[in-house]
Amino acid sequence: MESVNKKASKRSSIAIFQDMLGVSGTSRVGGSSGSRKQSLSMWNQFKSVDWAADAKKDWDSQKSYAVLGDEEDEKELVGVKALNEMGTWLIPAAVGVATAASGCFIELTVEWLSDLKMGYCPSSPLYTSRAECKDFVLWSNPYMCYVIIATLLAAISAFLTWAFAPMARGSGIPEIKTILGGFSFGQVLATNTLCVKIVGLSLSVASGLSCGKEGPLVHIACCWSSFICKFLPRYSSNEAKQRELLSCACAAGVAVAFGAPLGGVLFSLEEASTLFPNRTMLRAFFASSVAAITLSWLNPTGSGKLTMFEASYDTPPAGFEYVIFLLLGILGGCVGSVFIHYNVKVAKARGDGTTWRKYVHIILEVALIGCLTGVTSFPLYQTQVQSNVGIRAMFHSCEDTFLDRHSWMLDLCDPDDPTMPLVSWEIVKTLALAGFIRYVQMVFTFGTGAPAGLFIPSLYTGAAIGRITGILVTMFNTKYGWFARVSRHGVYSMIGAASVLGGVCRVTISLVVIMFELTDGIQMIVPFMVACLSAKWVGDCFTEGIYDYMIQVRKYPFLHEVTEDQRASTAQDVMDDTVDCIHPECGTIGSFMRFLRGARYGGYPLTVSQEDPMLCGYLNVSLVLDYLESEIEMNEAISDNTKVVFAKYLDRPAPADALDLSDLVDHTVHQCVPEQSCANLHSMFRNLGIKVVIITRRGKVVGLITKKSFINHMNDLHHHPPGTGAKEALLPK
Repeated sequence: MESVNKKASKRSSIAIFQDMLGVSGTSRVGGSSGSRKQSLSMWNQFKSVDWAADAKKDWDSQKSYAVLGDEEDEKELVGVKALNEMGTWLIPAAVGVATAASGCFIELTVEWLSDLKMGYCPSSPLYTSRAECKDFVLWSNPYMCYVIIATLLAAISAFLTWAFAPMARGSGIPEIKTILGGFSFGQVLATNTLCVKIVGLSLSVASGLSCGKEGPLVHIACCWSSFICKFLPRYSSNEAKQRELLSCACAAGVAVAFGAPLGGVLFSLEEASTLFPNRTMLRAFFASSVAAITLSWLNPTGSGKLTMFEASYDTPPAGFEYVIFLLLGILGGCVGSVFIHYNVKVAKARGDGTTWRKYVHIILEVALIGCLTGVTSFPLYQTQVQSNVGIRAMFHSCEDTFLDRHSWMLDLCDPDDPTMPLVSWEIVKTLALAGFIRYVQMVFTFGTGAPAGLFIPSLYTGAAIGRITGILVTMFNTKYGWFARVSRHGVYSMIGAASVLGGVCRVTISLVVIMFELTDGIQMIVPFMVACLSAKWVGDCFTEGIYDYMIQVRKYPFLHEVTEDQRASTAQDVMDDTVDCIHPECGTIGSFMRFLRGARYGGYPLTVSQEDPMLCGYLNVSLVLDYLESEIEMNEAISDNTKVVFAKYLDRPAPADALDLSDLVDHTVHQCVPEQSCANLHSMFRNLGIKVVIITRRGKVVGLITKKSFINHMNDLHHHPPGTGAKEALLPK
């Protein structure tokens, strides 16, 4: 208790530091240096978004006139209201159309380039489907050409990413989660990133890398949303409004990726978005619906269906099979955790500054992965084809009627009776080898320097595990005859796919709906629920989800859910007790602007005086600086020597020639006492979307907590819970 009392008494002290800042009217509450703030320099490139401030700005600039305008302008007000409301629907619709068009382009490009690895069509070089070419010519040395072309495509994808848009690498979902969590993030949503993501993703998937286009399509949709917002004044300068549209874009991306509009809305809610009010949910559903309709009209697969994985099974599984589905979910959670463990190790080993990166350029790394992928994939027919083709074959039943069972079912059917599945140890070994090859390839491919997602390889690995399980159950039942009926192997394959994907990504509700829409398996909803829940429960016992881990590995600021270890912490354990404050008299405009331009923080509390730290409000640095710059430019009577004051808070009349900034003070800044729990602080930062909390006692400033410092503290507690000794001294006794 003695150390806590000393700490509290130190917080109440006041030290003047005008000479340090070079401007009068400023002081520091507390006597020690702000070491904790300096430790957050790794996040300097990330700017926090204040939803409350942006909502007020949107009201002032857009809605206030439409709501509070004069009655004489009633017709004009109705037009303004309609225009504002129309924009909130048209932008999500435009994003849905653009994302569907991008997905169609990627699909057709991948199909053409994939066939190029096997041969060419002399009569029609730009054919869109191999079935359209009647004189397709295979390469004279197919193995070598397959590997060379795969390596070139992967290397070109990596070169485009490295040279023109480094933020186009990977799936983009960890970056989107960070942005939707309330941070601005450089080039993630830039136009060059959009272009490279589309082209690079086409090359990566076509090269045969163990990756998919589904996750990156979410990133592409968000890039389209950002691009469209640039042309609309209401959204171009309002970060919070942009994030509402980004949540809608996530739904549209999943709708295009899987043909699952409902799953897209739920994925945006469950996995991507931090704030997801009802109005955003409706617009997200509209965006995903428009995307799905556009994709259906474009029909890139030529099947007339939203997805090539549709494999409807009318008969529900037998009761005993739910035990097997549960075991598949448990296995999927373990497989997902093992993947995350080794993928994170690989990511750390090849990160910037490592020995590997010093000697192996990122383009060479991707080329090597592409080469090894081609070498290991070609000998086995099940891995030689694109992964989505393999998933389609494993999901379907041999009873389905198709012309070519070799290319459609990949030799999974009995050659003597094509309507029956092949049940033998040979096919079990083949599927096990195919799944293992894709799994190992995925460990090294995800996170490399090219656009690449992990949904498809995860589904492939799980589908192989599920198909093997179905074959083994059939063999067991044939020998012992314990069960009257066993579901077809495609059912087990779908459950296995959902289990592994759930074990990797740790999504549940949205994954169940995505799998249902993806496969049209209405009878499989409950089995999907069993598998996804068990996969998440088991996986969480070992690791976090892959996207959360990637956020940590790449050192992105993100506010995760509160754990039990973090609930014992309070505001006084988190806050900076050395707070720089501004006072009502700030000297001249010249000195004050120099201070603001060199400010270490995005905002400062306004207190009564150097001796009295009573809180008056909060000042946003960029807002004040923009106002002063505009006043100097527009008002000839104002110069660098003009006094700057906050007249409303002076105890005497302000100088007649002084510039009054009282209207720029934010009086709605959130405050709390030092004893406030971190669980409540978490709710404030996450649910209210604020970026700073002032810690006061009896109205006097004793500390300050920014969103970044709070995230840093919560991460420390997450990695060093109480009892480990690392952070135990910070917790209350």
